[in-house]
Amino acid sequence: MQGITNSQTQFIEQTASVQKSSNIGRDEFLKLLTLQLKHQNPLKPYDNQEFASQLALFSQLEQLTDIRALLEEQLGVNQLLANNISNSALPGLLGKTASVGTRTFKFDGENNVPIGYNLPGQAISAIVEIKDGAGNLVRKITLKELELTSGSHKIQWDGKDDNGNVLAAGNYNVQVVASSKNGSSFTADTFTYGKIQAVRFKPEGTVLVINDIEVAIYDVIDVQMDN
Repeated sequence: MQGITNSQTQFIEQTASVQKSSNIGRDEFLKLLTLQLKHQNPLKPYDNQEFASQLALFSQLEQLTDIRALLEEQLGVNQLLANNISNSALPGLLGKTASVGTRTFKFDGENNVPIGYNLPGQAISAIVEIKDGAGNLVRKITLKELELTSGSHKIQWDGKDDNGNVLAAGNYNVQVVASSKNGSSFTADTFTYGKIQAVRFKPEGTVLVINDIEVAIYDVIDVQMDN
């Protein structure tokens, strides 16, 4: 039996190297096609029909690559346009009242802190729990009957603990724990609200300043025009 020549061995090794990747690109495809033509058996030339089929496949690959590049470029342009439109409109929000979904609130040491919560259904009781930055419970506020109905509610925290002492300025966390008619307990979604003081364009995204706290624009629940 006739042995394998060095040329055939080189062809096999190069072909195997090209085919290792599950996704063969344009350059790899051309390399493989060139190798096949270069090392074809002179007594049995490469099948013209199969060769034409591979060329057609390559043409489709080129078209799909061009279409993908065009779509990616168009997507980038559209995103840039949308960002520019959005950023140019944001300064118009200054001075308007916005609600922002959050559990973190800032107390300046003097003024009341606006706290909002949303009850998905009627509750028979609910308690607002306020914790300091270290996670210590500093105040519990029992909600009244009119504050237990389904929907959004807004209250004010005076910045005092359960003993009536004014707490230090800083960030605090709030949680509203409610009980339903069937006896089960649940946690209501909370939010803060206030006038939009500033719009800041930061590398990580656009933020609004409400009650001296930076909030991501995607956390804004609604913006209302003041009467």
